[in-house]
Amino acid sequence: MKISVFLITFNQAQFVAEALESVLMQQATFDYEVVIADDCSTDGTIEILKDYHKRHPKRIKLIPHQKNVGMARNALEVLESCAGEYVACLEGNDYWTDPRKLQRQADYLDHHTGCALCHHSVEHVLWPGESRIRHFPPVRYRDRSDGRDLAIFNYIQTCSVMFRRTWLPVLGPQFHELNLGNWPLFILLSQRGWIGFLEETMAHYRVRPNKRWNRHSAGDKIRAMEKMAWYLLERVEGSAKEIWKSMILALALKDAALALRSLSLAKAAERLRYFVIQSGKFGAHFWLFNRLWPYYRAIYLDT
Repeated sequence: MKISVFLITFNQAQFVAEALESVLMQQATFDYEVVIADDCSTDGTIEILKDYHKRHPKRIKLIPHQKNVGMARNALEVLESCAGEYVACLEGNDYWTDPRKLQRQADYLDHHTGCALCHHSVEHVLWPGESRIRHFPPVRYRDRSDGRDLAIFNYIQTCSVMFRRTWLPVLGPQFHELNLGNWPLFILLSQRGWIGFLEETMAHYRVRPNKRWNRHSAGDKIRAMEKMAWYLLERVEGSAKEIWKSMILALALKDAALALRSLSLAKAAERLRYFVIQSGKFGAHFWLFNRLWPYYRAIYLDT
């Protein structure tokens, strides 16, 4: 099997048929499978998936959950069931727009043996409706990269990714506790090789105000990212460890700034104290002067 298409769904009955049709329309010189795990949807998603599975039993592998297991575990079960040389990622509310997408990316990985994963330009469209917002990623990230900038900005859209399955790292049970989708997976893959980029726009990503991540407060988002940073600090090697130490310090400082803005002086003092203690442990006493600018630029200018 050349490619496994990784597809996770949860309450996406409005969109999942379009996602599946965009996979089934692919024109390729090789065989591919679609591995789908549904996280106990209650809106009719699973009925749609079962219908597609019935019509395409040799192409679609369906994993229906009887209870909610969470996004990370749902994703892991799909990954463990993929048999392809390469894995292409898609989520149930997004869709591909180019029938040659799988062929283009497989050819790219075939010709670039040092590339761990490749991604491409994606168009963000607003839902409801399909009005176009922007192309992603920002221009400065549209090139081959070593993945270092992923520590401060996730410039890889899941629906654009294809990676080498045999280079998949051991994620461990702690991965289940993370709440940041495939971001940490892409970071760990980048430890195995470089990240490739294709200029072609081959997918639409739906921007929805009620997406799970958008419902979290700024403070909750910081804590989720900090949890991911500690997870990755234990798993990356060499100079990458310094990058994740910097990320932990940047998040502590941002959390302190949020607390000051909301006049939570006790919390601000607590986070500043945490920042000072960690910068001492990391041996980064002058981090504010040496490393703050890249994080400010990525968070406030590039996005």
